[in-house]
Amino acid sequence: MPLKDKKIEVISAIIISCVGVFFVFGMPFFVGGIISELGFSQSQANLVSSAEIAGMALSSMLGFFWIKRFPWRTIAFFSIAIIILGNIASSVEFSGGQSFSFLVMVRFMTGLFGHGVCFSLGVAAIGRTHNPDKNFAYTVAAQVVMGSLTALFVPVAMSKYGISGMTIPAITLAFVGLFFVRYLFNGNQSEIDGSTSQGQAKLTLLPLIGLLIMVIWQMGVGPFFNNLVPYGINNGLASDAIGRALFISTAMSIIGPISASMLIDKVDRSHAVLGALTVQILIVLSFVGEISWIGFTLRAIFFQVAWNFVGPFLMGMVASVDKSGNYSVMIPAAQLGGISIGHAVIASLLNTGNPLLINYFSGLFIALSVLIYFMLFRDRTG
Repeated sequence: MPLKDKKIEVISAIIISCVGVFFVFGMPFFVGGIISELGFSQSQANLVSSAEIAGMALSSMLGFFWIKRFPWRTIAFFSIAIIILGNIASSVEFSGGQSFSFLVMVRFMTGLFGHGVCFSLGVAAIGRTHNPDKNFAYTVAAQVVMGSLTALFVPVAMSKYGISGMTIPAITLAFVGLFFVRYLFNGNQSEIDGSTSQGQAKLTLLPLIGLLIMVIWQMGVGPFFNNLVPYGINNGLASDAIGRALFISTAMSIIGPISASMLIDKVDRSHAVLGALTVQILIVLSFVGEISWIGFTLRAIFFQVAWNFVGPFLMGMVASVDKSGNYSVMIPAAQLGGISIGHAVIASLLNTGNPLLINYFSGLFIALSVLIYFMLFRDRTG
């Protein structure tokens, strides 16, 4: 018998995931603040960013080992405490003008034991629910709202209060998360084992294939989106105009998860995956030649709506064959790892002097993720 979801458990898991992923949404502003407030170089600022993201990815990769060994509420309390301490230390670091290497270490440890653990734990908790596809849609919607508010308010706060304009909201959100930890599913392994006792070989192979699909998909979509700013600049769009376009597209992308939550029980997962990823491929290939601000904005909107529409289906794809959460906890690693690998490949492609290769690379890997899904995953999840 499938487990019946408790609304408060779902809400608490969503909030815990938001506590963990907050810095990912705010990272562009954090990097900018490091440069403007501390006078660090762009290279140094990106090293700080890389340290945090690397820590989060490593935390998720190691989640297979810690998710099974400790009560989930204990893990949540520990990780939130690290988030609070790490962000306090970062604020002191900035105001005290301590060493750059110490700052890198603090952000890596905060990502590894704090933000990364919360993000992974929240995803794992959603993954073990009865209806993970719909609950992932709610999660993505909540994260989009948080990301939009971050883009709206954090830059203003940082202009007034320096780096604390980023770290204080992170600490505040962490305290909100503390209140909801008591309602989090506690990882009762005997309850989980009762729902996953059959098909053990299937439950070993299929989640790994699902994670591979997510890595390949993110190799295409993540780096392409992160390169939209230089693309717009190269086409003569002003930086503030590009910022408005991306803010509008991010805010409107909430249409994606809301639509997914409404359609998940009514459409076949395969049709949703094929449709949304086909839209993404067409949008990626349409970013060529001279594009007006309206054309740029509309393309960004469609790209992000499709991104946030298909995300819950792909995350639910892993969770549907992994009620234990042992593999779902590695979804953030698949996402962040795919983006990181994609960035490395795109960096080498840019050395050829042909930026169109980014479009072809991204479109190819999105198409490859669809191909692997239909060849290796679709017909084996019944």
